[in-house]
Formats: sequence, C-alpha cells, structure tokens
Amino acid sequence: MSLSRLRASLAAPALLAAPGAIASAAAAPPITVVTHFDIIPTDIAQAVPLLEQFVLDSRSDPGTKYFTLITWAPTTNHFQMLEVFDSMDAFNQHVTAAHTIAFRTAVQPYIGAPIDERLYTMNPDTSQ
Repeated sequence: MSLSRLRASLAAPALLAAPGAIASAAAAPPITVVTHFDIIPTDIAQAVPLLEQFVLDSRSDPGTKYFTLITWAPTTNHFQMLEVFDSMDAFNQHVTAAHTIAFRTAVQPYIGAPIDERLYTMNPDTSQ
C-alpha cells in the first residue's frame, strides 16, 4: 500500500466521524446533579460550614452554571446540593478539582450514609 493510500485510509474514518462528533458535542445538554448528604445530627455544627464553603468554592469552577445548598424541611440534618454544569466534561473537572477532593475528605466523618450523587439531563421531548 502506498503512503498516500495509507494516509487516506487513516483519515477517512476521522473525516466521517468529525461532523457528528462536533454536532453531538454542541447539542449535548447541561448536566444537572442532585447530591444528598445525610449528616449525623450531633455533627451539624461542624458539617454545615463545610457544605456552605464547598458551595461557594464550586460556583467559580469552569462550566458551573448553578450551585446551591438546600435543606430537606423539616429534617434538619438532610441537605441537597443542586448543581448544573455546562457539560459532562465540566462536571468531571469539578469532581476532580482539589477543593472537591478536600471537601469530601473533610465531610466524611460527619455523614451518616454514603454521599448520594445523581446525574440528570433534560429530556428534549419535554423541554418546551
């Protein structure tokens, strides 16, 4: 096989995949995350400042559109973080950021159950 034919055969799949990959990346919906924290009731005073600081730190992460902390009323030791990221890549960067790793290490002694983190995307058929 000649060098020019080899180059053409290697480039052809990339040329065919590139437009679809670009279109699907542009059309990818934001990632919405709901993360539940069950704090040990006697440790609320220690855990809440960690939760609040993490929210403030996370709001400046690249690709973060929304990040807030809510409490599950009337339960005073259940918290949810509501998070929206531009893309899965932005979410992955957030999860691996130094402040995220430090937060998860620091909050670990105060949680009564594993952190429950769930990812969602908008259903395009119902987005209107």
